[in-house]
Amino acid sequence: MKEFKYISNISKKDIDSNIVIPCIDEQGYHAILIKNSILKEVSTKYSTDNLNVQIDTVLHFENSGYYFHIITATKNDVYSISQFEVIYEYIFKKITEPISGNELNILITSIEDFFRTTPEKDLFSLQVGVFGELFTIKYLYESGYKKIIEKYHDNFYSKHDVEIDEKTRIEIKSTVSEKRIHTFKHNQIFRDDVSVYVSSVMLEQSKEGLSLYDLFQDILKLYDNPDSILSLKKLMKRCGVGEENVGLKFASSKAFNDLKIYDAKVLPKINIPAPDGVTNIKYDVDCSLAEPMNIEDFISIVKEL
Repeated sequence: MKEFKYISNISKKDIDSNIVIPCIDEQGYHAILIKNSILKEVSTKYSTDNLNVQIDTVLHFENSGYYFHIITATKNDVYSISQFEVIYEYIFKKITEPISGNELNILITSIEDFFRTTPEKDLFSLQVGVFGELFTIKYLYESGYKKIIEKYHDNFYSKHDVEIDEKTRIEIKSTVSEKRIHTFKHNQIFRDDVSVYVSSVMLEQSKEGLSLYDLFQDILKLYDNPDSILSLKKLMKRCGVGEENVGLKFASSKAFNDLKIYDAKVLPKINIPAPDGVTNIKYDVDCSLAEPMNIEDFISIVKEL
């Protein structure tokens, strides 16, 4: 049987103490060694589109045997290496104790989901919407509501963008228009079971403005949770932004000054429940006709929840 070698600038002391170790295999592909919680020598292997996975492997270093799982990249181009580095950072923060092969297999599912994520077709609309969401998170965080980063959902198909608690929601709307008009689903702003607040973000494109990529970097610095970080980086991929393509740029100071928070109860809307059998009701709302909340009052409300 062919003996594979893994190369890493690491000492025996580090191998003894570290759970996750980055290295290069003898063919030059990036790999990650993850300590096994079970001292098992019967190895199994499988491959995905992006990874070669080896479960329950024994590696030898200076006459000592170590029980590892091994993840190796299947591609060696610059983009694939950068994506593999994202995965390494995720695994390094996520895994703090040796794990079993079953635990690793569950983790591989999340990792492959990241690899499979690709930019969406309508990037302009998506980038405008995501910029508004992230800018609202940054705005509320800097205004004193630090817990907002815990509330920003990982499921980007939820009815509302932020769930403060089971009775309180925040819906975030962005526009590049000169008018504060947003499109709502009827059941986003006409509710009697929950309190809904709306963040209205008006954006103006600017060559010297804040890019979506840089805004992502600002938000990522606020997070420690590896799953939240991976979700945000997956969203970056959906938006098609990175170091090479920073995405749309907007005047940040203008956006900050123009951001308004509304109680959905005061917004113009159809003030009756949807008739039985009628669904997917949408309409445009001119939020400028309503009185915005004082940001200090809003922060006081959500801080108490």
